Amino acid sequence: MKILCIAAVLALVASCANTQREESPVRLSAAILTLPSEAIAGMSKKGRREYLEDPAGDYDDSGRRIHYYADSSDAGGDPESMFFLRLFEDEDGRTISASHAARPFADGRDPSATDTVIYRLESGRWVDITDSVLPSGVSRSWWFRFNEREDMISCGPYVRFMRPDGFGSAYDFGNPEGSISWRDGRFHFKTKG
Repeated sequence: MKILCIAAVLALVASCANTQREESPVRLSAAILTLPSEAIAGMSKKGRREYLEDPAGDYDDSGRRIHYYADSSDAGGDPESMFFLRLFEDEDGRTISASHAARPFADGRDPSATDTVIYRLESGRWVDITDSVLPSGVSRSWWFRFNEREDMISCGPYVRFMRPDGFGSAYDFGNPEGSISWRDGRFHFKTKG
């Protein structure tokens, strides 16, 4: 019994030593390595390392934004779809990661609330704050262009259309309903117009 307890403690210490803890502000490459997979469209740990060797899509290290897209299997990484990601700090200096995986556009699956996630770095760990920081009336199943350079981030519902090749329907990015911007610890929505 004593040997089992010692083994359990050693395993716990080893797992803590192997856990990478970040501090704000987080570099974009460090975020790719440490964020939960939901924030980067399901990319595996191995896929993240491959992606960072030769980033596909629009990788803006200084602006801390990504628009990942790849139409070939040799693009590096293994996300389930294109994604948009942005890092910034809140009023308390904690890093926020906002991301949207454009799965409806990529493979035609129905829009889902799981496609949009927002994390805050708290005590070295990424914590999901999505539901507490998106304004009412803004659906997590909408598309969000978190990679935009402006502070106002375009968003809106996906639009289903019939494919001209006769293979059923697909989704495209619809017109923006408006935009969101960060202020006072949460996103605020401004309608288009």
